Amino acid sequence: MVALLSEDDKSKEVEPEVVASLAVPPNKVKDGKRDNTKDQLSPFASVKLSVFLMCLMALTILIGAGVPQESQGGQEKVFEVFGNQVAEWLVRLGISDIYHSPWFLALTATLTLNMIVVSFQRVFPKLKLLKNSLPFFRGQDILKLPVHYCLNLAKAEEQTALIADLSVRLTKMGYKVKAEGSKLKGEYGLVGRLAPSVTHVGLLTLLLGITITSWTGFTGFQPVLLDEKLNFSDSQHSKLWIGSLPKWQVRVDGTRRENYPGGQAKQWFSNLSVVDDKGKVLHQGEISVNNPLTYENVDIYQSSWGLAKVAVSFNGHQRQLDLRPMGEKYACFLPLDQDTVLIMSLASEGKSLRVFAKRREWQAPKLISEIQSGKSIKLGDVDVVFEKAIPVTGLQYKRDPGLPITYLAFGIIMIGVLLAAVPHRHVWVAVEDNRLYMGGTSRKAKVGFERSMDNLVEKLKASFTLQEQAQLDQGEQAHV
Repeated sequence: MVALLSEDDKSKEVEPEVVASLAVPPNKVKDGKRDNTKDQLSPFASVKLSVFLMCLMALTILIGAGVPQESQGGQEKVFEVFGNQVAEWLVRLGISDIYHSPWFLALTATLTLNMIVVSFQRVFPKLKLLKNSLPFFRGQDILKLPVHYCLNLAKAEEQTALIADLSVRLTKMGYKVKAEGSKLKGEYGLVGRLAPSVTHVGLLTLLLGITITSWTGFTGFQPVLLDEKLNFSDSQHSKLWIGSLPKWQVRVDGTRRENYPGGQAKQWFSNLSVVDDKGKVLHQGEISVNNPLTYENVDIYQSSWGLAKVAVSFNGHQRQLDLRPMGEKYACFLPLDQDTVLIMSLASEGKSLRVFAKRREWQAPKLISEIQSGKSIKLGDVDVVFEKAIPVTGLQYKRDPGLPITYLAFGIIMIGVLLAAVPHRHVWVAVEDNRLYMGGTSRKAKVGFERSMDNLVEKLKASFTLQEQAQLDQGEQAHV
């Protein structure tokens, strides 16, 4: 049996026909012996293989979380974090873009095959057992169940009413009840046995979503200057890719930074226009952190922001000088001669340009002047005009066609987890020789099941002339 018996009761065996009906489906028994012809499982149906592959998948995801991915911050971020020598190895081995590597695709494909085989050879066939109807038990069989009771029925004429009353009470408790003469059986939580199958359907759906995204999706990161365009030529995707890239581009029409009173960055904003190859605007919108623009299933996120260049005119000749981030400020360096460097500094707002001079013999730069945007100053014979600061916005983009399937998969998995919490219970009742035999089993929440059975017995004692029999006759015990 006998999975239904407790450890203390395993020494007591129920009759062979009961064992067969409870534990083994009819097509598994042949000439009194178990037929193992259908137990020849594929090597991919190994649970150990499933655990091993899931551990590899978890390790791969951890590595991807610990190493900056090119699709999120660009390859430059990898070199910035790890240095040239280590970063070159990470790029060469595909670790800096691990989710698009052949290794990840092969691991996903192998795990998918494993889950399919396990589901169809181990999990889904067990659904057939739900059709098997458990038999009615005799009194001797009921006494061998983990939870059982034996009560004397003083009035034989109450037998019919007792069975009817039990049927009503068990039905109210959620059991599906069947009665046959002086015997009764009830089943509760049959839906809970669907949990493994539903969970495996969810896992297969999840792997389907991941596979679709791996083979047809793409991601990327690109810093874009004001009035310039984002294209998808440098997109990151799997080496074995069958998708296609958009033919349209994204133009940055405006970008700004919003600060807290103390000057720290509060939020970044960018106004974007989706344009075709002829410059026609197809779609427009403003993005900020966690508020992307979506067009043709491509999500474009605000990932970073900064000042890239400063436009300055010297006697009417405009130059664009590259800015370097210096904490909360940006600076550019313009050598005038071997001993003198002109330093221009901007705050994140880019509204005023501070001009410093630094000579070799000076310990620190000296402030020469401050120029408001659009204004000019005179440095000797040179007329210096601060025209504008040119911002750069970091745009991260992705197309994840498997995402809706992934969300559906998580929903199915959650349903499977909830079903797993439903206890599967059986109750059997038999009235024989003016004795009420009642017992049952529960695969989960066994303490709660015993309490519910105790409460049911107490209610029966209050309604019928029942007395609990502490010990059976020795002759009856020998017969059992």
